[in-house]
Amino acid sequence: MTNIFDQIDNEKSKELFEMMAHPLFTPFPTSIEDSYHFGWARGIALLADSVYFGNWYKWLSILGKGEWQEGEPFPYTEINTTGNEEVRKMLEKSFEPLQYHGVRAYEFIEWIGFALGLSWFKKPNIDEKQWEHLYKTVNFELFYKYPSDYLSYFLAENGSSGHLDYYPTPLHVTIMMNKMLEIDSDAEMLTRTVFEPCLGTGAMTLPSKSLNVVGADLNHLMVRAAAIQAFFYKPSMLYVPKPVIGVHFDRKELRINKYFEFETDTRIYQGDSLLGEYTAPKSIFLEDSEFVDVYFHALDLEKHEIYQYEEDLEHPWESLSKEKRFEIVKAMAREIRPDNVLTNPPFNMKISQHEREKINEIERRNKEFLALRENKQRLSMFHTIEKEVEKEIEIAKSTSKSKNIDDGQLMLVF
Repeated sequence: MTNIFDQIDNEKSKELFEMMAHPLFTPFPTSIEDSYHFGWARGIALLADSVYFGNWYKWLSILGKGEWQEGEPFPYTEINTTGNEEVRKMLEKSFEPLQYHGVRAYEFIEWIGFALGLSWFKKPNIDEKQWEHLYKTVNFELFYKYPSDYLSYFLAENGSSGHLDYYPTPLHVTIMMNKMLEIDSDAEMLTRTVFEPCLGTGAMTLPSKSLNVVGADLNHLMVRAAAIQAFFYKPSMLYVPKPVIGVHFDRKELRINKYFEFETDTRIYQGDSLLGEYTAPKSIFLEDSEFVDVYFHALDLEKHEIYQYEEDLEHPWESLSKEKRFEIVKAMAREIRPDNVLTNPPFNMKISQHEREKINEIERRNKEFLALRENKQRLSMFHTIEKEVEKEIEIAKSTSKSKNIDDGQLMLVF
């Protein structure tokens, strides 16, 4: 981080001082011993962000007000399609010597995530000499100086290529796909919900201008790498501790009109997008955070929380307690469909026999679940959920029967 303070002008100084007072900011390390602590480099990274983008300052300001209005500053990083050779050489210099000592790409990513203090990560098992090498060679400032999707290519080149059919989507393609979704209304473009069900390291989501991005992946390593890159370039995806008026809330009606998950403060999930079942840390910046289940339009009807309130919804809304109404609104919000699904799925991945059996079991349970409600008078909302789930199950089951794709090939439909 040498000379970065020389780049701080008077305008940035005020923002930086405010950032340094924020609970997320951690003290700069004074020795290698400091680097043994969770989140030791977060302050360094937030300093670099303050110098180059100010994205965390903008996002934390929005969260602090609980509101965003069109025309106000918002976090956004313009991602470079080719990256920079200086960053690639830094990564190579940092990681290559460690390989001779048995350190894998996963542990290197773990070291970076632990340094940033993201709850997906624990302290990696790297000996003191190799740890010191990383401490001296990893330069977090470079990720901000030359923003790009470095971790996807790092992982592809260091043992993850082909794993779960992971081949990074080129950034010029993902940038083009995001451009195709851009519209004239900045407010609508910035607040539309974008869901990426095959997240990888985030190549599809990093170029998005939306403040309302949700990402998920089956692979633990990819999700962790995506969390790191979201910290660098997409704070509105990584950290969402509460709904924001103008982003998740309709400003005029003051109702949630954009999907929001309340039990975790991050929008990056690990799990099976075919089933809609995920997990995520409850607190993204808390060491050893509890992990919670997240269900995003799950095939299993029992996983839709709104069904817990069927009887309550038979009563007049005004007769319910404020607390009960709030819980129902949270459950309803989870049924809102994303405005856009933007992905490049692993087309060569096959649906396993185990997964087929699981889908069949879910279908059986759903039939039993609905049989218990057959004679009840129910809201149209429940019928809509059930029709959508039935359609998705049929698509998943008929995948192997299609003449256009290989037997058992994965197919995601939203």
